[in-house]
Amino acid sequence: MTSRRSALITAATVLALSAVAACNDGDAQSAPTAAGAPATPSGTTSSAPTGTASSAATADTPTVAPTPAATAMPSPAGAPVDAAGAFDPAVALANADRAPYAATETMKTTATAGGQVGSVLTGTGRVNYNTPTREGRTESKMTLGGDDEPMLWMDTVSTGTMIFTRDRTKPGSTWSAEDVVNEARGDDFNAYVKALVDAGPAAGKGMEQKNGVPAYHLGAALTAAQIKAIDPKEYQKMLDKGVDGKQFDVWIDRAGRVLAQTQSMKVTTGGKAVTSTITLTYTDFGPRETFTAPTTTAS
Repeated sequence: MTSRRSALITAATVLALSAVAACNDGDAQSAPTAAGAPATPSGTTSSAPTGTASSAATADTPTVAPTPAATAMPSPAGAPVDAAGAFDPAVALANADRAPYAATETMKTTATAGGQVGSVLTGTGRVNYNTPTREGRTESKMTLGGDDEPMLWMDTVSTGTMIFTRDRTKPGSTWSAEDVVNEARGDDFNAYVKALVDAGPAAGKGMEQKNGVPAYHLGAALTAAQIKAIDPKEYQKMLDKGVDGKQFDVWIDRAGRVLAQTQSMKVTTGGKAVTSTITLTYTDFGPRETFTAPTTTAS
């Protein structure tokens, strides 16, 4: 039991930290959208940080941002629906607007082996999509082995040209900055959706409700070779972990906008199979927002 737990926690830590890095550098996803046209999903609320990071944030006082203000958005036109309210996902994807927009992103990653949970990583924040580089403010927290005390608790602010991070597990921690002005955003999730559409009828799971909105569910197992053609950076990460494929599921609305996605993969560590599952949801859609840099302490 000790050996399995050790292997599980080791793998869980690697997978969870990888997920945090993905969210920080924009590898999580870039959902197709009908910005300026989408309707805010009904029946959803958010306690995520607001889109604008306070420039008055101090190094030793965590910023608690208010809930983002609701923004009225016109209903999307998107793909036509039949009498039952169903639509063709290929048409929705082909007609999706690629203009920038903002959404509340909620993430949960779990790593399990033999029914035992090794880690739980959660994150929430306000993020812009369809932008050249990552723009947003998020908070991530990870616990291991059922322990309520977080071993990772991170604030991240991405302004588009810089990424600022702060370790909330260390009282008085300061913001660190990284220049990403020359780093293109590597999260064109539209390519993943297209791969699922192109996978044919087997990937079509049909209409479902997601976040209170009619959505089309697409899902299929994608091999490492397929992912290499879609996202070379993600393919390299899979090679590094010894992963030969992933299960992808997405739910899109008639405007071609991703409402939720899940990814699941298996990694073998210390002879033990560990399953990592990432779930992301996107709500409170609105216009592109501005994320300003937090106050940093000069070294």
